[in-house]
Amino acid sequence: MARVPSPFDVVAALRPGGHIRVIAPRSPFPREDFDRGVARLRERYRVSFGHDLFEAHGFLAGDDARRLAELRDALADPDVDAIVAARGGYGATRLLESLRPEEVRAAPKLLVGFSDVTALHALWARAGLRSIHGPMVAALGRAEPSWVERWIAAVEGGPLAAATDLETIAPGEAEGAIV
Repeated sequence: MARVPSPFDVVAALRPGGHIRVIAPRSPFPREDFDRGVARLRERYRVSFGHDLFEAHGFLAGDDARRLAELRDALADPDVDAIVAARGGYGATRLLESLRPEEVRAAPKLLVGFSDVTALHALWARAGLRSIHGPMVAALGRAEPSWVERWIAAVEGGPLAAATDLETIAPGEAEGAIV
């Protein structure tokens, strides 16, 4: 039986030399970890970010308007292949009421992040686009090389290393889609 194409096939895997736009949709972050993470990514990809990425507005990386404009700019830039969050925290959910799935679907780009970025993953899923719940730039700056290798495999659509040392919390078997 032939495989039925999924709307999640729309987002291409990132390739070496691809363009990553780093955004800060939530909390400020440690500059040293960020700089190390960007340096690691630049070994394989083109990486850009706005001059105002380091703004702080209370516990947020700039006010809502700045963070929303940053995300929209990344979506609108035809040269950007993937959008990767600088770090986790709080604040991405505040952007959701201003974004629509159609806006995200019109600019199919891979999204990578976790923590508060989960809210944006839900938006990407509603738009029928692939995203990856994975380490962000600041985390990559302090990660072991094997983590960075796994990150690259995930964003480039390569084979993923098997999860090891897992413990069940309840006996039995389960089956289902991973979301």
